[in-house]
Amino acid sequence: MQIHGSVRSNLLSAIASAKRWRGRAIHAETADHWRRLADYGRVVARQPYGEAVSDLVAELESEMAHVRVA
Repeated sequence: MQIHGSVRSNLLSAIASAKRWRGRAIHAETADHWRRLADYGRVVARQPYGEAVSDLVAELESEMAHVRVA
């Protein structure tokens, strides 16, 4: 997976997208990308000098619960 910009900005974009798609169907590739981004965010958050993104990972996972995979 390629990340362009900070992990934080990517998570914020994914959260905004998930909110827009709330209750509607999304492509499986989109859901997979969001899952991998959340996984990567957890890895980054555990590193000594990583970005503080655990709150955003939790928010993305919460929003993902409200979309359907097509």
